[in-house]
Amino acid sequence: MQIVIGGAGKIGEDLCLELAEEGHDIILIEEKEELIDKIIERSDISGIVGSVVDYDIQVEAGVPNCDLFISVTGNDEMNLIAAILADRLGAGYTVARVGNPQYGTHMGLMRRALGVSNITNPRLETAREIVKNLSSPSSVSVESFAHGRVNMHEVKIIQESGLEGMQLTDFRNRFTSLIVCAVQRDEQVIIPDGSFVFKSGDIVLITGLTKDLEQFYIDIGISQKKISNVLIIGGGEITNYLCRILERNAPKMKITVVEKDPKRAWNLAAVYSDVNVLSGDGTDHQVLDEINFTFYDAIVALTGIDEENIMIGLLAAQNEISKIIIKVNRTEMLPIVRHNGLQTVITPKAIVSDSLVKFVRAHENAMGSKVEALHRIFNNEVEVLEFNVKQDSKVLNIPLKDLPLKNEILIVFIIRGNQIIFPTGNDSIQCEDHVVLVSKEKQFDDIDDILEGQKAKTKPLDKATYPDHIAEDNPISVSEVPNK
Repeated sequence: MQIVIGGAGKIGEDLCLELAEEGHDIILIEEKEELIDKIIERSDISGIVGSVVDYDIQVEAGVPNCDLFISVTGNDEMNLIAAILADRLGAGYTVARVGNPQYGTHMGLMRRALGVSNITNPRLETAREIVKNLSSPSSVSVESFAHGRVNMHEVKIIQESGLEGMQLTDFRNRFTSLIVCAVQRDEQVIIPDGSFVFKSGDIVLITGLTKDLEQFYIDIGISQKKISNVLIIGGGEITNYLCRILERNAPKMKITVVEKDPKRAWNLAAVYSDVNVLSGDGTDHQVLDEINFTFYDAIVALTGIDEENIMIGLLAAQNEISKIIIKVNRTEMLPIVRHNGLQTVITPKAIVSDSLVKFVRAHENAMGSKVEALHRIFNNEVEVLEFNVKQDSKVLNIPLKDLPLKNEILIVFIIRGNQIIFPTGNDSIQCEDHVVLVSKEKQFDDIDDILEGQKAKTKPLDKATYPDHIAEDNPISVSEVPNK
């Protein structure tokens, strides 16, 4: 695809690198030449120095003939104007980044009125991600499918769980309704077969029906105490969205916000009468002791400084707070954070980047079995994809055991009408199924890409044994869910 990106900030840089790696032709519009040069050194893109709202600059960048225009500068109004101009010039699809909460309430109406294909709000998406993770106290992260009936949890193996030293075959015999999709061990990511043995410290991606995952935590002795008291450090725009969502969706949850800026704290208190807003430095140990921070079920660190958020997370971990969520903007810090065992790390630019990459893949293959959902896990080493399978797909009506799948791909479950099917080797994919799979190979935009001989944009992976839950004699479960 021909893609024009406006803005070389954190999100713009990420998009340039990722979409160029996926084989797209990228032209970057940015006012600062040094930022363009920095990105060109790292990827195969072109750049034009100028304003993204300049008519002549957009024409020079090829916007009238591009498939997709994305404006992700730090200025909401500029992004909207740029997207409107690109739409009028003839761009196939237009996307604008908008972060101001004043625009967040009626984005659908605004999108339709302005003729912009997609409006993305990084702060709102980050708040939604936090809410999703607050719903599962014991997991590292959560992804949901089928209207929340099926979840994927990242779970850390601890000695007390009884899973250390257990072979995957024995795990399946004990937890017959759950699927182990992938495991992160130190810096290695594995899609395991039946002989795999769990070790303490492994991060396991596990999926199943919500009720079965809840029972799993009970069986291994991990507390799933519902979160009722949340402490948020930092009162910025993400916190604004977070309070709005929690007030609406979790009215019984008690929320306390600590914000250093008195004016910002006052504004939050004026808008959210049910939220306890305190003016103070949430990174100060004395302030935290005064508010008895160890009382809270969850601590969410959302200051504007990564190091402060990490410090808050470490302090919470030392005091055995059951749920810790921290925001980290600089991805180069993620290995340090994960090494220290912090529970849930939220990276806003990665959330938006995943969303926009999914948007690109879906529109690149608008007529085929396109991507419906995309989640990246384990430091982007693994992709979880949901495809809507169409009638011209090559995977239809063939038993899964006979599909010539590429290496290190696991078909996890199939959504068929009002059923969720955890498949065996004798099951087959049918037209209009929604298929969720896990893959170490990336850049798939069609279900057929999982087959040997189909396009491969990345280097081939080492040979691995295909997970043996796809076996003739190992059915797992079929359950009812509401119609989509």
